[in-house]
Amino acid sequence: MDWQEIYKDIEDKLLRHYQCDIWERGLYYYLLGKSRIRGLESITVPLSQISNALKCSDFQSRKTIRSLAEKGCIELEQTRLGHFAKVLLPSELSLPEQSTEEPPIDIETIDFYKSRQYLSALLKRERGQCFYCLRDINEGSCELDHIESQLKGGGNGYRNIVASCHQCNTKKQGGSAEDHIRQI
Repeated sequence: MDWQEIYKDIEDKLLRHYQCDIWERGLYYYLLGKSRIRGLESITVPLSQISNALKCSDFQSRKTIRSLAEKGCIELEQTRLGHFAKVLLPSELSLPEQSTEEPPIDIETIDFYKSRQYLSALLKRERGQCFYCLRDINEGSCELDHIESQLKGGGNGYRNIVASCHQCNTKKQGGSAEDHIRQI
């Protein structure tokens, strides 16, 4: 077996397709290491052993192993000795081939306020000037501001987020953009 290729398929196909969380990933790799990597088809493992390996409660371990089984990453049977688990490799599952095409970006769903990731695009839209007073601003001197405050229902979309200078952002605070422009 080419474990390097199997690992790549686990990361790129299996875990991504099933959207496994950190607990599921940890348990999958733990069970894989205790069984398939050692040449075993399956393993019987007590819940307490899983809890110790993942450093979590029995409740979390039970929830995680059941979740992996529901997703189809493992075959699971409960026995008196523990959980009888067979770890399935990506080649044993009928996973859809991944498309190399990136899905189209829906600009309406992007959160422009959460991070400064889209700051350069906002500055370009504002022509490098404060939305309110038209002072020159750059990535280091500007603030992101809501035209309509979040308290009044303003969202984080591109239509409601603007680049402003620090002074205008401070003066406007939660007020309306209209009132702030009148005061300038």
